[in-house]
Amino acid sequence: MVVSDSHSINAVGAYNGTLSITNPTPNLDRIASKSAIFTNAFCGNSSSGPSIATLLTGSHSHINGFIENKNNFNFPHESLPKALKDAGYETALIGRWDLGSKPLHFDYWKILADSTEKFNPQFLMENGEKRIEGHTTDIITDLVIQWLSKRGKNKPYFLMVQYNATSTPWMPAIRHLNLYDDKILPEPENLETNYSGKASPARYQEMSILEDLDFEEDLFFKSQVIDENKTKERPDSLGQKNLDAMTAEQFSAWTLSWRPKNEALLREIQSENSKLSLKFQRFAKNYLRCVHGIDENLKRIEEKITDLNSSEVIFIYTSNKGRMLGEHSWFGSKWIYEESIRIPLIISSNFTQSSNKIIPQLTQNIDIAPTILEYANLENLENSQGESLHCLLGNDDENKTWRDSIYYHHHKFPGEHMIAKHYGIRTKYFKLVHFYQFGEWEFYDLLKDPQENENIYNIQVFSSKVAEMKKLLNLKRSEYEDKTNISIMPEDWRKIYRGPAARKK
Repeated sequence: MVVSDSHSINAVGAYNGTLSITNPTPNLDRIASKSAIFTNAFCGNSSSGPSIATLLTGSHSHINGFIENKNNFNFPHESLPKALKDAGYETALIGRWDLGSKPLHFDYWKILADSTEKFNPQFLMENGEKRIEGHTTDIITDLVIQWLSKRGKNKPYFLMVQYNATSTPWMPAIRHLNLYDDKILPEPENLETNYSGKASPARYQEMSILEDLDFEEDLFFKSQVIDENKTKERPDSLGQKNLDAMTAEQFSAWTLSWRPKNEALLREIQSENSKLSLKFQRFAKNYLRCVHGIDENLKRIEEKITDLNSSEVIFIYTSNKGRMLGEHSWFGSKWIYEESIRIPLIISSNFTQSSNKIIPQLTQNIDIAPTILEYANLENLENSQGESLHCLLGNDDENKTWRDSIYYHHHKFPGEHMIAKHYGIRTKYFKLVHFYQFGEWEFYDLLKDPQENENIYNIQVFSSKVAEMKKLLNLKRSEYEDKTNISIMPEDWRKIYRGPAARKK
């Protein structure tokens, strides 16, 4: 199972994403062409750590207890690696790890000490730690291939690979720095937006491409020109930390690649509108370069598995969450909006098969652990709230009673990017969202407004549908046993984050 951090479906060719015109994932697309593609797969909490905890336990954050990043997760419940290890599987984890404490129930693990390190990263392992020279995506793959080559052949195995390249800072391998230099990426239709009609959280967030991405610290533009939209000093710049970690050869190659692009950028900055477009282009291209690096390495993993015996391997590619790539003028996640919660989910049971299967049903990452366990002929986890996808993967009619909605809850505020706490429900055609601490609602018609630009919660003609969705939301909240306090906060508290002293009005 390969899990990339915040891989938007808009950057996957197999999903016909808006940025797939750049062909960032040819190898993943080829794998998808002979696999099952879940076109409506979602996460239940679009934060890195909570989403991985959900994936490994098959339960929502409020059940597994890992509701926000920087918690420590000690697997208080049954988990996928524990169930497989107890059943005789050899278990391994390589790459990013977002759950704080050292991994449990993995026979072998090598994890990044700091998931923001992209060059020459430090790895932790059971017997110590080691810094390895190179780009993190290539190194993780090297370790995967080494483990596959050396593992014993007398046991089945479960290998979890987690890439960190598509998380901040977006720093691709040196060989990819000039990729897409000859292209102008298509801008999202709502790259420029004023959030008219949306609830207040859209206006008070801190993930604006124009206002929160800094030219120097996030986009590697070194110049004497001061970014007028720089909102705060960041002495702990993640980009600079990676530059400081580079070898002399890496730093020289990095600098030489950026110099002509920075000189050209300096000539192009003329207005606020041009700044938004220029920032979007630089951010999105770096992100796509990181995606392409992962895609190259997927081919290496595929070739190794094929050499060993691909007919006996279940291969899963997914992401812990999506990411805004300019939609709503944003660059982050954590929202219930489509770009943030939709994830790629591709499952192959045999790399040599010749056709794919498109699966449109509403699925979530709570379903992945039950699916793997059914493939292994094991029972579902005790606290799992997901269902095995096996019935959707087959050719029978068991899928006719599949779920008609997905449940979502973001639990952290205040926090990174200042996204208000909210929970909600998405059906095939509608979405209802409750920003409960501020007592605000949003409602969207996904068929007529797939980009979720127009909040129609207060439009009278939709009142009956809103009431119906609220009833369904309360039902699902009860079924999923979400007992989170959803009371509106006192007025004095709300004024702190929505009053004159707040960053925006």
